Amino acid sequence: MIEHPNALLVHQCLQAANAGDRQTLRALWADDIVWRVKGAGPWHGDIKGPDEIFDYLASLGEFGQVGFDTAIEDVMVSNTRASVLCQAKAQLGDRVLDAAYLLIASIVGRRIQEIVTVPIDPERVAEFWI
Repeated sequence: MIEHPNALLVHQCLQAANAGDRQTLRALWADDIVWRVKGAGPWHGDIKGPDEIFDYLASLGEFGQVGFDTAIEDVMVSNTRASVLCQAKAQLGDRVLDAAYLLIASIVGRRIQEIVTVPIDPERVAEFWI
């Protein structure tokens, strides 16, 4: 089986995000990237530019006791988009988040232009953050 370049791109992006590798993320993202966070929680709405997104990712990692970890379950790609089904895990006190998310990346010129994250079970996610 031949891996599509955009599947490799989103795998690299999520690995770099989990590792806090800003240099790799800057290389994979467009300079004017937008991350659109859907659902309830302390972070939602549009986050614009690499620096604001780095702040967002850092706050996710600092929020839970064991950080915020995302594992890829499945990837669907085309020449302009990648959709990734992810399993996100975090812990906050005695609350544990183990929820599926859909991440949709728009890709232009082999760089990620936009990311949209949507919780598959928004009620479970909202309960974690309350």
